[in-house]
Amino acid sequence: MSVVSPMLWLECQQEQVEVSTAAQVAGLVAVLRRVPDWRDPRGVRYELAPVLALWVAGNIAGHDTTVAVWEWACALPVGVLAGLGFPRRVPSERTIRRIVEEGPPGQLDQALSGWTAAVAPGPADPGGLVAVAFDGKVMKGARSRPPQGSVRQEAVVEAVRHDTGTALGHQRVVAGDEIASVRRLVNRVCDHNTLVTTDCLHAHEPLARAIRAKGGHWLFSIKGNQPTVRAKLAGLPWDEFGNQHVTREKAHGRIEERALKALTPSAPSLVGFRGTRQVVKLARTTRRKKTTTSPAATSTEEFYLVTSLSTDQASPAQLARWARGHWTVEAIHHVRDRTMDEDRHTIRTKNAALNWAIARDTTISALRLAGYKNIRQARRATIRDPGLVLQIIALTSQNRL
Repeated sequence: MSVVSPMLWLECQQEQVEVSTAAQVAGLVAVLRRVPDWRDPRGVRYELAPVLALWVAGNIAGHDTTVAVWEWACALPVGVLAGLGFPRRVPSERTIRRIVEEGPPGQLDQALSGWTAAVAPGPADPGGLVAVAFDGKVMKGARSRPPQGSVRQEAVVEAVRHDTGTALGHQRVVAGDEIASVRRLVNRVCDHNTLVTTDCLHAHEPLARAIRAKGGHWLFSIKGNQPTVRAKLAGLPWDEFGNQHVTREKAHGRIEERALKALTPSAPSLVGFRGTRQVVKLARTTRRKKTTTSPAATSTEEFYLVTSLSTDQASPAQLARWARGHWTVEAIHHVRDRTMDEDRHTIRTKNAALNWAIARDTTISALRLAGYKNIRQARRATIRDPGLVLQIIALTSQNRL
């Protein structure tokens, strides 16, 4: 009977873990190799892609600072670290932090957003359109100091798919000009299958023309920031037509009814917004039940929207779903603020704030693509089990192929 040395058995187990880990993270590392290494080759001890992969994996594991990611990495088994590309030692916290601070946001965004976006299913609508919500977010605690000028608050614009909640791209807001940042991001991610939805801030004809030039379509909300257009929309003969689509929902102690009407304007002058093919009136009635602290109440709000889609391209039911689906991007912002505590992160160095925002959206996208609906619950699970982090990364990479 042969006897196996305990040390030999342990080495074999570590080799198996190393091979398994390397296979699971290979897809993520391959994507991150597209990010150019800006560092001086003299003195470089660790490859760039494995360090970035370690950082992303640590964020998926529920850690939102470089210190926490480094501590998590130090506690990983030797075989897992070797599979990640660190056979001898873990990079120091300072190394991870400097790479995050100095990394180019544009290339990092293309790599990580492309990694998760390629997994998302194809268009679910009969017309073959992918609805994408564009919106900006201010990171309240983060600041940056440009080469010329004073300290500014960091903000980012992002594009999020309605159906999956996955981020397709990010764009830094420069000098507070969110409108210009949305236009640059549209030029990057919009194509002939894209339906762009925005809030009232971005409902402008130049953006509409840019979207149509890329072959896409748009659905804009019109509010008080454009009083002339809104007045024209409100003056249309809505009372002559009945509701074309009605939905009722009961949740959170209230009953909400949303009634939609859609009209096709006979002349552009009736709307005041060029390129409009349909105009939409959305009436929302909310009934709140009586509680111990507040009486029963009913409120009604009216919203107007314009779209470049004709009646043949979009039915009232589709328009109602897209109007509601725009809030997917707001749900992403809520998760980043409440679950990941983004607004309290006081990052002040170089590109760190924007790169962390990209990493957080990548984490949310990967967890949702893995089937998790509750991100807080998913992160508690990944904190308990490092192996689950590797499985999520492997699942995202495999579905991408």
